[in-house]
Amino acid sequence: MDVFPAENQVDGYDQALPAEETDKDDDDGGDLCRICRSPEGLNNPLRYPCACRGSIKYVHQECLRLWLNRRSDKQCEVCRHSYSFVPVYSENAPARLPCREFLRGVSLRALRFVAWAFAILFNAYCFSLHPWGRETAIENQRRYGVSEKLAAFLAGSMYNGMIAYHMTLMVLLRIPVGHLLEIVGENYIEHGVVVAGAAVALWKYMRILCDWWHNHLIRCRFFLALMFEPREEAVRPRNAKLDEFGAIRRFLFLLDDNTFAVLAISFYVSFFFVLLPFSMGKLVFAVLSLFQRMDVSVQLLSGDLLGQEPVIVGYMAMISLSLAYLASFVTLSRDSIQALAKRLSLGFLVVAVALPYLLWITSVKVWRNLSVVKDGFVLCLKFGVYPLVLGCWLDLSTFPILGTTVSRRLEIISEFPFAMIIHWLLGLICLLLVFNSVELIHKIILKRPFWFLLYDSDFNYRLTKLYLGQILFGLALHGSLMVILVHLPIMTISLISPSFFPLQLWIYDERILFGSMAAYKILWIIGAPQWLVELIKPAIEPIVVKWITTVSSWLQLSEFLLGNHEDQNVRPLLQQDLEIRDLQVESSLVGLYGSHSDTTFEDDIEDDRFMTLRIGLMCVLATLSLFLMSTISMALPILIGRAFFHSISFIGLKQDDLYGFWIGCYILREVYITTCFITDHIMTGRIDVLLSLVLLWIRNALLFTIWISVIPSLIGLLIILMIIIPLQVPLNQSPVYSSLQVWLISSVLFHIWTYLTMFTRIKYFATVAWREKPERIRNVGINRLPSMWLLRDVVYSIIRTLLATLVLPFLVTYSLFPSLGFSGAVNLAVQRLIWPVLLAIIILGFVAKLTIDLFVYIHRVEYDDRYLVGDRVTDFTEDLE
Repeated sequence: MDVFPAENQVDGYDQALPAEETDKDDDDGGDLCRICRSPEGLNNPLRYPCACRGSIKYVHQECLRLWLNRRSDKQCEVCRHSYSFVPVYSENAPARLPCREFLRGVSLRALRFVAWAFAILFNAYCFSLHPWGRETAIENQRRYGVSEKLAAFLAGSMYNGMIAYHMTLMVLLRIPVGHLLEIVGENYIEHGVVVAGAAVALWKYMRILCDWWHNHLIRCRFFLALMFEPREEAVRPRNAKLDEFGAIRRFLFLLDDNTFAVLAISFYVSFFFVLLPFSMGKLVFAVLSLFQRMDVSVQLLSGDLLGQEPVIVGYMAMISLSLAYLASFVTLSRDSIQALAKRLSLGFLVVAVALPYLLWITSVKVWRNLSVVKDGFVLCLKFGVYPLVLGCWLDLSTFPILGTTVSRRLEIISEFPFAMIIHWLLGLICLLLVFNSVELIHKIILKRPFWFLLYDSDFNYRLTKLYLGQILFGLALHGSLMVILVHLPIMTISLISPSFFPLQLWIYDERILFGSMAAYKILWIIGAPQWLVELIKPAIEPIVVKWITTVSSWLQLSEFLLGNHEDQNVRPLLQQDLEIRDLQVESSLVGLYGSHSDTTFEDDIEDDRFMTLRIGLMCVLATLSLFLMSTISMALPILIGRAFFHSISFIGLKQDDLYGFWIGCYILREVYITTCFITDHIMTGRIDVLLSLVLLWIRNALLFTIWISVIPSLIGLLIILMIIIPLQVPLNQSPVYSSLQVWLISSVLFHIWTYLTMFTRIKYFATVAWREKPERIRNVGINRLPSMWLLRDVVYSIIRTLLATLVLPFLVTYSLFPSLGFSGAVNLAVQRLIWPVLLAIIILGFVAKLTIDLFVYIHRVEYDDRYLVGDRVTDFTEDLE
């Protein structure tokens, strides 16, 4: 029995790649593995898991597993056949789990669910202790008109999102400066700048939790879409050693790693951010209330503090204790308990008096560790202040889009200071995008345009060194790009059409606020940002390459910018002797323009002047091109989206420019693809193929018309009979409803069902036979399927099911019950209630099916956890059988 461990066998990216197929087969002509080129072993047989034949037919299971782990794909790259693996269980595995083991598995799943619910409620409770949390809950209660508990829960949900957001920021910060943070953290712990226990809690465990969160972030495509070429340290999984939590992890051994990490992060952040300051603030209030009558100064101090929030007073006490502890290392030769207690009490009671002294002592300590402080200052300037300035400038440039003003934005920032984090994040995203664009330009332009700057790829570049000229140049460059790409296009669009801005969004209407949030959530779930990134990224490089090569050819700069020059990325040595520099300049001019024997010194100077003018003209053309592209990309999709919403305004749907932007982008993409396709066929003379495709498009249009008109109308009629009439219309009144709105609701529900059935792994909204039909449409394509199969097995099957659901209750209510002699009131009640009863039966059956499937899934998971020892790849013949 061939068994391969079910766990991933590749740890990191240092595993060997499959051997190239350069080795020849053995002289005896035996079968060889197509990856390692080795014959079959005693305990390592050869398999043929796909439809490939010849020398690439056979493969070792371990080699195939290693190769699949590197490719992150389950298909053969040659024949595109999906590999199939069957589980292998131990020999003593029973047919099904005993009842005790099954109940144990159900209890563990329930316990993990309770742990997640506890983490969410614990964060909501901790946030309610903070003054900001109470203000947020009051604002939610006032705005949405909900109860106090629900408002507090909504505020806690926002707090959970803040925790995830800050964890993401820490992960992003660790990617470029992770090595430096490791050195600084180890130095701090070695020199005893902080308490040993606090250092371990704040550094070691937080690093582990950040590694766990990093492993989850790299599974999100949008996290990696910010970079054209994600670096290895950003995409490499990290080993989150949750076992280092020690006794806490052993005590919660029943929880899996994900549940334990969520609990640890929740308690970690809430304890240091809320619970510890809140407890210390309560302790300060208790101490001050005891000694309030002993001294006038203490009484005055207590009078000032008792009006504050416990959390704020706790923050003050934590700062005082930290500064007093720092002072004890400087002023005490030995750690005397009495002297330490004396300084702790001073820092605890007289914050205002001891603060200048402690600041002086701290400055002395900082002076002794000036290099660490300088590095921290430089990193704070580069990764803190610099992105924040760019984010604020970007926000200032986009004021007309949202229709806000400077005073309103300052008011929001004064009320919610943490909103500056959004500006910082926007600035960081701008930096990443510009950095990737500059890397792309460096690949095309072989001669560095700014030779006086050091880049992070240079050998002498240090991240912790302050390059003031580079920072100022980068700030001017990024500010100019924002003006060209954002500010000027917005001003131009506003001048051409003053009513274009501000954008009209659903979220501005408080009546549909929750519905708009759900709509935007659907836009995120279906992958609209990822779709836009995948649409733009492949088009950027060829457009930039074509533009640079074309403009360089027009301006006769191809040889200068795109030619092969040696040592072009080496920074000139400014300290070299003048004669050496003259020789270098002379040799470079010879390499660029030919021998000096053919030109004069005045001609060289004139050529340099013309070269500078041509480069300046190229920069002007680049500025105009960026401005035009940004203006068109900003205005054209929104205009098309608004035209689309205007064309369907008869259904009563309000316009939303965010959805209009995505619709406009999709329409532009389809128009571009169709135009290129038709032009290519006309130019190549394939008119007959084009006509057949036009007929195919007409067929698809007719099917689409039936799909969006007939089927949603039947579903809407069922919604009216099952839900709207029983809930809104009394028995003694005739039903009146808006068929257009019902059609719109039913159309949305029907297409959500179609998406869940066709593009997700959810199996609860269709039968096995029905799931095969969307899978066939997705795999084969609707254009390759016969028309009769689509009409008979897909469209007619849905219409037949809906008609049966409508007609059978109608026949029962209008034929059977009147013939049985019931009164008119009873018949009318049956006519109104038979469809709701049918809906209740369907829902109960659906819930029962879900429950059964849940128990079957838990049984399978527990069975695999206990008895699964590996898996085995199935051969192609076995898969066909």
